Amino acid sequence: MKFKSILLIFLLFIIYFTFNSFSYSRSISNNLEENLFRLRVVANSDSEIDQNLKIQVRNNILNYLSQFNFSNKTETISHLQNHKSDIENIISRTITDNGFDYTFEYEISNSFYPTKKYHTVTLPSGNYDGLQIKLGKATGQNWWCILFPPMCLIDSSTCKLEEDSNALLSSNLNNESNNVIQSSEFNYKFKFKIIDFFNNL
Repeated sequence: MKFKSILLIFLLFIIYFTFNSFSYSRSISNNLEENLFRLRVVANSDSEIDQNLKIQVRNNILNYLSQFNFSNKTETISHLQNHKSDIENIISRTITDNGFDYTFEYEISNSFYPTKKYHTVTLPSGNYDGLQIKLGKATGQNWWCILFPPMCLIDSSTCKLEEDSNALLSSNLNNESNNVIQSSEFNYKFKFKIIDFFNNL
């Protein structure tokens, strides 16, 4: 009888822990997904020339967007929608200037992104809104970063957190989300693993 009582208490604890962990995970994930906007550029193939073209397309898009100061995700998406032709012209010209005749796809969509570390920021896996550029057959490796807040670098395959971007990140996310994705403390690493676990189910 005593064993059954202990087992019941243990099972209730597991249920309680799982429920709270799931609720916590969804709360953080929702906050991140609602306020961050990603960029993904997919190469035609993994050949060196196609990968170089991918980088040039990325660079030209980021150079164009760097002249604008968006304060939130909504402003970012609105600009990308209203100036779609401008960015499509940049992509088309980059492809042509490099001697290719690839077609491409330009879309703002919600898709799954794996866990990714960007310098001091680590984002859990999840479904994020983002601008996706698919070049040609789009079977090559893809490059991605955080378009809002602006954390993409044109001279690197990684991203970093500039002072202005840090301020935007802090103002758009709640405190717990900021702590989880930026802290290297053990307790936040543990929380991050919980979030990542439930997002990959």
